[in-house]
Amino acid sequence: MLSVTDFKWDNPRFQKLLSRSTDISPQIWESTRKIVEDVRARGDEALFHYMHRFDNIVLSPDTLRVSKQEIQDARKSVSDTFKAAVKAAVDNLFAYHKRQLPESYEMEHPKGVILRRRILPIQRVGVCVPSASGPLCSSLMMNVVPALVAGVSHITVVTAPRDGRVDDHILYVADHLGIDNILKISGAQAVAALAYGTESVEKVDKIVGPGNAYVSTAKRIVNGVVGIDSYAGPSEIVVIADESANPRFIAADLLSQAEHGTGEESSVAFVLSEEMGRRVAAEVESLVREYDLVDRVSKALSEYGAIFVVDSIDTAVAATNAIAPEHVEIMVEDDEQVIDGITCAGAIYTGAFSPEPVGDYFCGTNHVLPTNGTARFSSALGVSDFVRSMSIVRYSEEALDQNMDMIVSLAEAEGMRAHALSVRVRAEDRR
Repeated sequence: MLSVTDFKWDNPRFQKLLSRSTDISPQIWESTRKIVEDVRARGDEALFHYMHRFDNIVLSPDTLRVSKQEIQDARKSVSDTFKAAVKAAVDNLFAYHKRQLPESYEMEHPKGVILRRRILPIQRVGVCVPSASGPLCSSLMMNVVPALVAGVSHITVVTAPRDGRVDDHILYVADHLGIDNILKISGAQAVAALAYGTESVEKVDKIVGPGNAYVSTAKRIVNGVVGIDSYAGPSEIVVIADESANPRFIAADLLSQAEHGTGEESSVAFVLSEEMGRRVAAEVESLVREYDLVDRVSKALSEYGAIFVVDSIDTAVAATNAIAPEHVEIMVEDDEQVIDGITCAGAIYTGAFSPEPVGDYFCGTNHVLPTNGTARFSSALGVSDFVRSMSIVRYSEEALDQNMDMIVSLAEAEGMRAHALSVRVRAEDRR
């Protein structure tokens, strides 16, 4: 199920990993564009049409929103164990994300010049919560908590209903977070409704949260009309391991990403010997059979799974940085040195007892991470994604007089005569 090969920079398997991209097929782009434009033009009528067509649910303005009774029922439905887990995970997320809050500041210069930077939260945010393959409660927490820390005042959650109801676990998490505006819509049509607004759906300023190819494409189409979080791709993991690592741990962690189900996920391990590679491969085979995972992981492992035997940990680090994966796990004795060497990754998990799901669900870091090599220039979702800043300038007459010639010189160098005029006219007015 997983090949074990010697690592070389021109290894076709490795080159295939480097060529992963967020490109969208013309067919998906065009069909998504039509849905988005239809919802933009026809509002509720188109939105409800597509929800009936794709999710087999009949909606109206009166049934669009989750009712208070449905939320009350969800509180009774979920287990006490789940409630305790949600509370602990949310507490951890708040503790971690509160440290990210940016601060406004003011600078005072001589001659009456004051410059300020003002931080403000985005006002309205829409959060997409997938539920087709299972209710992704963790995604709801990861997207909402930093928004709440930032001070976002209006949050709308959209998620697909099943048999007319939103999953009780999603409702409980939303309620625990204080979110009561939950809409029974999903897909490209939900993204369009959030971006442009309809008779029943209020327009938002930014859309975040994962989804299938149509959701991701719709977010690209509306980007610029509203803000979006990122161009998300399939999940990725790279494990760097020496001979001290447990092969069964490595195998389980590779499977944890492959099981997402699109068939495009990548699961890669760098090891120091062929023997270790074969042990990991054998454990993958064993775990897949033992836990009935064949249907969920086979395509991803065959397309983007690999175990590479490297000549040194330094080579593994360099290759990992080239991939710039979403998740990196480090299972080596001298892990601090390896951590310092990883410069392109969404998140790093180090040590035998730091599996990636700890971050996915519980410890407080955010699991919304850059994929498809975008960790070279982007970061995990955080509080900064939900705030904006503006500068405030107070210039005195004396300061403008002192700097006028330099400002005019710069404007005229660009051919901006009216810019120069707006400065000069103030001196002329006084004369």
